[in-house]
Amino acid sequence: MGNEMLSLKRILNRYEYLKDRKIGFPYIGSRSDGESFSKEVKKVADGFELYDSLISTLNNDYTSEINLTSGNPMKYKPFPPAIKQIYNVLNGTKLNKYPYSEGDDRVRIELLKYIEQEGFINTNPYKYDDIDEKGLSIHNLTFTVSTSHAFGLVLDIIARPHDVVLMTGPNYGLFGFKPERINAKVEVIALEEEDNYLVNPKKLENRIMEINLNLEKSYKGKLDYTPQVVAFVNSNPCNPTGKVMGQNETNILTGIGNVCAKLGVFVIDDLVYRDLTYNKDNIAKPIATIDGMFKNTISLFGLSKAYGLAGLRAGFVVADEVIIREMINRIFQEIDAVPSIIGEALKGAFNVSNKRNIEYNKYFTKLNKEYEFRYNILKAFVNGIDSIKNSSLRNEVYKYIKKNILDKKDLYILKNGIDNIEIRSSLEPQSGFFAIIDFTKIKGKKYHDRVILTEEDLIKFFYNEIKLRFIIGKSMLWPNEEDLIGRVTFAKERKDIIKYCLAINDALKKLN
Repeated sequence: MGNEMLSLKRILNRYEYLKDRKIGFPYIGSRSDGESFSKEVKKVADGFELYDSLISTLNNDYTSEINLTSGNPMKYKPFPPAIKQIYNVLNGTKLNKYPYSEGDDRVRIELLKYIEQEGFINTNPYKYDDIDEKGLSIHNLTFTVSTSHAFGLVLDIIARPHDVVLMTGPNYGLFGFKPERINAKVEVIALEEEDNYLVNPKKLENRIMEINLNLEKSYKGKLDYTPQVVAFVNSNPCNPTGKVMGQNETNILTGIGNVCAKLGVFVIDDLVYRDLTYNKDNIAKPIATIDGMFKNTISLFGLSKAYGLAGLRAGFVVADEVIIREMINRIFQEIDAVPSIIGEALKGAFNVSNKRNIEYNKYFTKLNKEYEFRYNILKAFVNGIDSIKNSSLRNEVYKYIKKNILDKKDLYILKNGIDNIEIRSSLEPQSGFFAIIDFTKIKGKKYHDRVILTEEDLIKFFYNEIKLRFIIGKSMLWPNEEDLIGRVTFAKERKDIIKYCLAINDALKKLN
């Protein structure tokens, strides 16, 4: 940078990373103790730095980029009851008052009724007069500016330096940075094909005990406390696999809850994709709805993914009063209060009125059907049209593709799918809008005398050829480093999914 004022020089000397303009993700942060990120989080950081490097060196025309990394839901009208509630507030006089740090009790009452409708129960309640027959009160919940904000607040409260937050691999990679910024550490438990990519409670128990034993050995006599695993992040439905643990998987969820309670590990139950479960008879089941699990479970809800309101950044947390009290303290100290419009939007989306429940069934039946359809367009190209087992859906997808594909000669791709890539049958999404594509068969192939051996080689190939980017395995902590894996979104327009699949096919034909 050029000549700077002395005041700015002071800032630049303190934050050296501000000396260069950064394209792509903002600076991801660092550990305040000066140590390096843990091995697992370093992988995620390296993955995102790769994207930034590609964009800054190769992309001069952002409109031509095929960006399949996005976490945005598809363009779809937001949930009408939430919009109506927002409109009513904007059209009234309630916004002339500053909100309370804990939120509006009117809203908290509605959210309390909602979670109890969904089955939340505290079988070991406190002895306060306002505790209801479910063992809960409005003091068991508060609002946040997104589930990411909630997650950060929770970690600030429960994790000390060197404590461990355990996450699954794969997971939502950006969550991995949050524990490390406060000098805790991230460890991973692999989700394995033999367990249908679901959490295995026995393996979870063994992993927690293994980590705790290593922590005890490493820090014995060095601190006035013994670091330990303090939380397990349970993403249900899972980002990125889209796997769901619902009523049919109650035994697994109960096992997770029992293991964590026994070992003094909080369950952070991330339920933000819950309403995008395709099978409405097996919607993701919150662990706090299981007898005896409430006090050790911290549940995260939000409007971003399922309700079409990602731009609002609205979330709420359900937990033991002790956790909620300190969350409110932190909110007060940092931002005074969460905007009241967030609470009103939550009230519109999460209530127990008959009108809302009717609208909910109508809205999500249509929305989830559309997500399934868009996924099957992608699947038809990747795995072949016959991989769609439902004959009616298969015919509908084929007719749509045939009608909207520009060159009918390209319909041949649907016979066997795109060569050398696949969506594994064990990784079919049951919710959300992400698909995991296996590119491992490309390993060893060449383009322009360059051999594709790593994920870095893979994404550089695609970006050079068609400016395509997707989330690679290391950026979501994929457990098998030998695989070449990509997470792509199908929350794109139907015609765009066809266009992107054809572009991928054309690029792969250049390999030898």
